[in-house]
Amino acid sequence: MLKDGSSQGINEFNQEVETLGKVRHPNLVTLIGACAEVRALIYEYFPNGSLEDHLKCKNNMSPLSWQDRVRISFEICCALSFLHCSKPHGIVHGDLKPDNILLDSNNVSKISDFGLCRQLNWTDSASIPYHLTDCLKGTLAYMDPEYLSTAKITAQYDVYSFGIMLLRLATCKDPRGIGNLVEEAQKKGTLNTLVDPSAGSWPLKEAKKMMSLGLRCSDPIRKCRPDLSTKVWKELKSMVEIASVSPSS
Repeated sequence: MLKDGSSQGINEFNQEVETLGKVRHPNLVTLIGACAEVRALIYEYFPNGSLEDHLKCKNNMSPLSWQDRVRISFEICCALSFLHCSKPHGIVHGDLKPDNILLDSNNVSKISDFGLCRQLNWTDSASIPYHLTDCLKGTLAYMDPEYLSTAKITAQYDVYSFGIMLLRLATCKDPRGIGNLVEEAQKKGTLNTLVDPSAGSWPLKEAKKMMSLGLRCSDPIRKCRPDLSTKVWKELKSMVEIASVSPSS
């Protein structure tokens, strides 16, 4: 139920219903029903809460193992790649963050909250598809810096948000300024001090890969960020394969 005075207006409500009514993916939430009169959305049930709940150990939730964090990163990458390549128009989620990643009974992750999603459109003057917004919306710590200056949403907006999420999964630090924190540690050779100990015996080599990938995805300059469906997907798949044969700690 969307509360009275919620920042999510009827336009965002309709946007979410329309989008989730058209797309299906194992790592996207399934919308079962909706009622516009009272702004109610009915989803499949997620007994394990959100990714943010686990990072903060809300209500004594157990922290996720590093193996689960790597797997979840790969799942979200797959879902975002699917959205960005949707036909006839790619879709940008626009508010990717751990709060909007829900976990089912098996801790399989699914992206939720599509109220700020946007379709990407080609124009004669654009080399890449984008959506021009008339009002900046999103969660500041996860917002693409170039979006803040241009109001243009591209697929790279989600890549930036995804990068910040990777850094949080590796370190469990506050998202505000996390890029600078990790980058400074990388320069000093002290990344090992940032690895979240609650994730278990995370091999330092793999943890560094996660942080390095997070920094590249959250590069302030859009054109410097890697492509999700090729480079990022490939790197995460390799990390998942290593995690799958590593003993649980």
